[in-house]
Amino acid sequence: MNHRGTKRGAALLLAGLLSVGLVPSALAAQDDTPALEKIAGYSTGYSDQEGGVAEIVAYSQDNQKFYLVNGREQKLDIVSLAGLTAGEEGQSLTLEQRLDVSQMIPGFAFGDLTSVAVDPVHDRVAVAVQAEDYAAKGAILLLNYDGEYLAHYPAGVQPDNVTFSPDGRYVLSANEGEPRQGYENGTDPQGSVTIVDLAAETPAPNTVTFEAFDAQREALTQANVILKQGRNPSTDLEPEYIAVDGDSATAYVALQEANSIAVLDLASGQFTGVHSLGFKDHSQPGNELDANKEDKQAKLQNEAFMGVYMPDGIALYEAGGKTFLLTANEGDASEWEEYANITTVVTGTVEEDGETTDVEVEVLDKTKLDGLPAVEEGTHFTLGGRSFSLYEVTQDGLTQVFDSGSDFESITAQAYPDHFNASNKNNKLDSRSDAKGPEPESVTVNLVEGKPYAYVGLERIGGVMVYDLSDPAHPAFVEYVNTRDFSVDFPEAGTDPAQGDVSVEGMCAVPASASPTGQALLLTANEVSGTVAVFQHSQQAEAPAELPFTDVAQGAWYYDAVAYAYENGLMAGMGNDLFVPNGTTTRAQLVTILHRLEGAPALPDTALDYPFSDVAADSWYGQAVYWAREKGIVKGVSDTAFGPDQALTREQMAAMLHRYAQYKQADLSASADLSGYTDAGQIANYAQAAMAWTNGTGLITGTSATTLSPKGTATRAQAATILLRMSDLFAQA
Repeated sequence: MNHRGTKRGAALLLAGLLSVGLVPSALAAQDDTPALEKIAGYSTGYSDQEGGVAEIVAYSQDNQKFYLVNGREQKLDIVSLAGLTAGEEGQSLTLEQRLDVSQMIPGFAFGDLTSVAVDPVHDRVAVAVQAEDYAAKGAILLLNYDGEYLAHYPAGVQPDNVTFSPDGRYVLSANEGEPRQGYENGTDPQGSVTIVDLAAETPAPNTVTFEAFDAQREALTQANVILKQGRNPSTDLEPEYIAVDGDSATAYVALQEANSIAVLDLASGQFTGVHSLGFKDHSQPGNELDANKEDKQAKLQNEAFMGVYMPDGIALYEAGGKTFLLTANEGDASEWEEYANITTVVTGTVEEDGETTDVEVEVLDKTKLDGLPAVEEGTHFTLGGRSFSLYEVTQDGLTQVFDSGSDFESITAQAYPDHFNASNKNNKLDSRSDAKGPEPESVTVNLVEGKPYAYVGLERIGGVMVYDLSDPAHPAFVEYVNTRDFSVDFPEAGTDPAQGDVSVEGMCAVPASASPTGQALLLTANEVSGTVAVFQHSQQAEAPAELPFTDVAQGAWYYDAVAYAYENGLMAGMGNDLFVPNGTTTRAQLVTILHRLEGAPALPDTALDYPFSDVAADSWYGQAVYWAREKGIVKGVSDTAFGPDQALTREQMAAMLHRYAQYKQADLSASADLSGYTDAGQIANYAQAAMAWTNGTGLITGTSATTLSPKGTATRAQAATILLRMSDLFAQA
């Protein structure tokens, strides 16, 4: 829902308070022309509800072909894009070659082909292959563009990702070393990264392990690097994905289960650090989530969860002399035979037709892990962030400068309300709400006519989120595109071709200069449907014009609310082009908003100087305070003081809104039972009825499942949201 440029009457402007439990509006492109438009597709001919069919895709600008890991046949599909036409939808792509690489390495017992990468500098392709024996070393296989053997190099155990450095000098593999047969009857191989310097006279693999960090185990866990209890970094750190900087000097390695990034110096072949990515506080505004699969509705709210980012795919973006790491915050548990580091907790109940069902949520088992921060009792750690993040690379490690918060769930809830948080094996509403939600899987970056864009692929509900990275600290949401058809049911096995593209796994960005159409492209490999979608990215659709506030980013959960309040003259900035969304809302500010809603009626001078000694008649809020007092909407903090500059508490806000509703003759019959909140006894007597009413109408929810925080304060972003969400309530009165 886009409220920019839409001005409604004042009686409908007070648009619903849900001070921390709000569902932000999805932003969309400014016009009806999408930035991403699917122009072509390819099918492997297979599909599997368990995934693993079309996995990783890489593109060669030299021959205009893509190379796809076909997980069903464990072969490499080679498909040409040379005949594509810009802007023409429905183009089909056909298989040129299905390459079997399993016999190319003498004496090697081939297991899985897991990853592919292209080196356009030296016209070669690398594939990662795992050994049949889970504990044996894998290999990096080099091919020419026609799929002919060039060379191979031993890698670490279970290579899962392969990549070239931008200059083509190095090829690297991330070797997971997972204990796939369990700890009791199997082995736990070392995680590692294999580096091959292809510029050497005789290239030789250097497999770098984490043994040097075993002596630093305690320091790592104190810095919130997550390790399984009783396990050392050398075996427990499992490299998942690699991104190499533009200088081809440093690699950043995702350690998904450890919620960390390892930094690897390529010249020395040494890890220089392992850095935790931190945790996401879902009790804070902007970080709402839907963790309830039992209520069968999209309902985002703040809860006592800490999200553990645990990214799968990562990417690098360099701008303004700085390097930023992008992370797709999927989340991943360790479940191997007899071992599992996850459990479920009950966070509430749902009643329907007289039956009560527990709301269970999948969380990390804190008793089996080291490195988690101390939290209040009742707070749990969920897998993944249901988001993507940007971290600035600094001399001291990584500093998070952006997280997309609740965007992905709020946007998909609006786009597909009947299939929100559906899985990639069913179309059921709320199917994945208890476990990682949409699951951001992969992320990549492309420049389109000089403007940088991030693409984030969602594994479960599917589709791609597009963000403008022009300001890396404030990426702006552009659009969400999903080419899956939810009206088509899943068959007993696989998928129906009519379902379209299901479950994004890998992505590849093609700049316009390398594209056969002359337009920037995005290729997505969809592992369940076994398809590759080819999207054209045009600049016809731009993100909406910026507000005048430098601290309100497009894509922020409160953007529409701030735009609505600003454009209707209800809230202004705080000077210096700042709105200060996280600043505290004062008592005077909320009263002024209510006054403006009524058209800012004037009062006679006799009403403007009594009884508040701290409210001058000529102050910017003077008329509003005395108007609100005359209408019975506000009272003072004492007999002679109003406290205009005092921070507005949640219970004060409830009281003012309740009295304003009385003044508007709205329905006041709703009244919630607040006894389920452990801090309900903290509500002041004057606010008891108001808190029950605002909670009963869904206007003010708890800050967690068990806390109401009546003495907590409200931010300016939350106050703007009031203006965007109460209109329906009053319109129905």
